[in-house]
Amino acid sequence: MPYMGIKLNTFAAIIFSLFFCGSLFAQASNEGMSLFEQNKPAEAIAFLEADIASGNPLPEEYNYLGLAYYQIGNYEKSIEAFKKGTSVPGTNKKLLYFNLGNSYFALQKWQEAFDSYSMASVADPSYAAPVLNKAGVELKLDKLVEAVADYKRFLVLRPEDEQRPQIEKLIALIEGELAARVERERLAAEEAARIKAEEERIAREKAEAERRELERRLEEERLAAQRRAEEEARRKKMLEDIAGSLRDSNETTNINADAEESIEYDYDSDID
Repeated sequence: MPYMGIKLNTFAAIIFSLFFCGSLFAQASNEGMSLFEQNKPAEAIAFLEADIASGNPLPEEYNYLGLAYYQIGNYEKSIEAFKKGTSVPGTNKKLLYFNLGNSYFALQKWQEAFDSYSMASVADPSYAAPVLNKAGVELKLDKLVEAVADYKRFLVLRPEDEQRPQIEKLIALIEGELAARVERERLAAEEAARIKAEEERIAREKAEAERRELERRLEEERLAAQRRAEEEARRKKMLEDIAGSLRDSNETTNINADAEESIEYDYDSDID
């Protein structure tokens, strides 16, 4: 639950003790506000709506109407009333924005609640209640650094607040979580660096293996080409040798067959 000020039983008591500091008694003269003070929010709504519709309501009636709707659980209508009040001159802007934030908080609309509490703090930087509630929303939004800052700011604004021990304990827990996150991020970064280094090592080894395999294949291809060239040269020489031997044999035969000189024989005939 968002921080609603001093813990009393009804919203009327909250308003009297925290927001209007007793001045509301003199202003609460109409029926709607009187019914709300009697803890009859459902009955008060009709009168407050009628007064506002008349065009001449008391500035406080916007806040009363929003709180009445809040108290019966109609948070959408409470938002409508608080928002309308923020645009009316003379209304208590810091209170309207604070309660608007509480209505958004009830609907778990964290960003809208954050914005409303921020507006309440802008309207009155010394107003502690929205600072505490904004810190709670920042926890919902996982804005831990901002939450710690706002919890510490609340303790500066309200150093004697009864919730101080719990808030200080919560601050310590959040700061511990922030330190743990830093350590987890450091370990994650180291792990990522180790993984990257290992991936790079594997990539280098793979590249080296691929390079060696390529060199091996190139060497095999070179040797195969060399063997083919040697075989081709051997075959060529063999053919040349065979052709040469055939040429030599042919030349010898031709020399005997083509000789132009004839052998003359000198002999005496036995026949006279």
